[in-house]
Amino acid sequence: MKKNLKYIVLAIIIGIIIGCYIFNSYKEETQTVMSNKKEYVYLMQYGVYKSKYNMTKSASNLKNYFYYYDNELYHVIIGITKNKENKEKIMKAYDIDTKLYLKRIQIDNYEFLEALDQYDKLLSQTDDNRVILACEKQILSKYEELLNNE
Repeated sequence: MKKNLKYIVLAIIIGIIIGCYIFNSYKEETQTVMSNKKEYVYLMQYGVYKSKYNMTKSASNLKNYFYYYDNELYHVIIGITKNKENKEKIMKAYDIDTKLYLKRIQIDNYEFLEALDQYDKLLSQTDDNRVILACEKQILSKYEELLNNE
C-alpha cells in the first residue's frame, strides 16, 4: 500500500510539472503571436505646422488633439480610427469643416489595437457628439502614451 501511494504521489508531481511547462509554453507563444500583429489605422490629421506657436494658435479651438514633432514639422491629430466611415462623425463632433488628411500608418501594439476596436464599435453605434469626443479623447491619450513609450 505504501509503495502504491509513493507512485501515485510521484505521478501527480510529474503531471503538475509537465502541465506547468505546457501552460507556460502556450502562454509565451500566444503573447508572441499577439504582439507581432500589425494593422493599419488612420490618423486624422488636422494640420501640419512649421512652428509650435502657429500650431497651438490654429488648434486652440479644438476640444481634443495631440501633436507630434516629425521632420521639423508639428503634426496635429484630432482622431484615430480603423474605420474610414467614422471620419465624418468625428468631424461633425468637432464641428469643423476643414479638410482632414487621413494618414495611414501601421501599428503593432496589441493592447492599443484592441482598445481602438472597442472605440470604433462604439463610434459606429452612436451619433452623440459627447460620446464621440470622449472616445477620441481616450484613444488619443492612449496613442500619445504609446508614442512616449517607444
